[in-house]
Amino acid sequence: MKKIFLSISIAAAVFGFTSCYDAIFYNIRKELPLEDGVINGYTNSIVRYQEPDETEFLYLQNGNVYYKQISEDDDKTKLTKNQDHDKWTKDSSAPEGISYSYFDQEFSGTYSCKLASDSNYVYLLGATPEYDESSSRNILKNFKLYCYSKANGWKSVEQINTILKQYESTLDDDKYMMDSSIQLFCTNAPQNEHRKAYIRIGGGSPYYSWMSDKQTYGSDFTSEVINCGIIELNGTDTDIANVVPLGDGKIGTLEKTGAGKDTTSAVYANNTVYFLDYLASSTNETKNKEADYIYLGNGKTLYWFETASVSSVTALDAEPVGKSTGCAADILSMCVTNDSIILGTYEEGAYHVKTDSGKPETSTSDFTTNAASVMYNPYIVRMLFCTDPSLGETADGSALYSALQFRYTESSASASYKNVGLWSYYNSKENGHRNNWNKE
Repeated sequence: MKKIFLSISIAAAVFGFTSCYDAIFYNIRKELPLEDGVINGYTNSIVRYQEPDETEFLYLQNGNVYYKQISEDDDKTKLTKNQDHDKWTKDSSAPEGISYSYFDQEFSGTYSCKLASDSNYVYLLGATPEYDESSSRNILKNFKLYCYSKANGWKSVEQINTILKQYESTLDDDKYMMDSSIQLFCTNAPQNEHRKAYIRIGGGSPYYSWMSDKQTYGSDFTSEVINCGIIELNGTDTDIANVVPLGDGKIGTLEKTGAGKDTTSAVYANNTVYFLDYLASSTNETKNKEADYIYLGNGKTLYWFETASVSSVTALDAEPVGKSTGCAADILSMCVTNDSIILGTYEEGAYHVKTDSGKPETSTSDFTTNAASVMYNPYIVRMLFCTDPSLGETADGSALYSALQFRYTESSASASYKNVGLWSYYNSKENGHRNNWNKE
């Protein structure tokens, strides 16, 4: 199976685009007036954050950090606030964004690469671009992790940053960071107490496999041997000795953790965290209901497992409860609503699977919205997010998000940079029940 990971080399590609005509963009314009994009660039993550008074926010990154409140002021269980265009606020307190000095011919500041969150903090993985003469391109280096809480603002997580600095020193300058793998991920659960965040430094599947092969899974980050144990985050109090026990490196027996060198995501169910080797994973948990199903994207297929019987699942190639087929490319992202699952793929847009009480159908089906005209070949659907999974996909109050990007240049990909960035679907009274996907 071909695995595709969020690599540093892909993130670095944000600095090289040109412009040309795009037929897909034209077709979308024919269907509905496009909003002016406010959240442009590469968005790899939207995460949930709850303040101490239980007010719910969303945070995202696109090189900078943005946020918005989603819980209503008079009823914080309703996640329908700010369901309209241009409601995001740039976080001016976050690490300063990048700038370029033509005099010094160098970048400064922090490019926000990825976010995660737990019950108490939002985490930001940032880096600074450096021009690499041997490859004639800008490479993200000097990675650092930061955490945010309402009480203390943004702080550097020094324990992790010490490991990141040591890890970068072991990489080969001639490989342009393609021998690296840094994964920041979280459960991103609707229930605040189920939110956990983790970082894996090293391991993974870098472009050059020899880098992963010489690494071991462990908690000794001070030795010359490169360890890549998954560390559970806890703000500035993060204990680097708190490494998730090694699983078998794959989905394993779901009754145990599957943590290993290739872990890229995690889900919360059955009062525990399951670690998976697949970018796209989720459950059907809602703010008021425990998860009945675990979902994951393996290649072009959606697999699902009933949480009540996961102990009977001995391996991924054993017969799971079910699977859905129909995607034309590897699944990179997903979001779960009360009556559907939307799957984002690598260069083939998005696909739609209907569900009944959490159980998916066995094949994809057509969207009832304009989603197929937005998330389409050749676009990579890097991120999908559902604000309130207790609502149906097109129900009153539904809010969905998608992040699009593409490879290479506009002309070679037959794509448009105008389409890159965040898209949203809203069906709320606040925006007149827009009921379609549009630029965010």
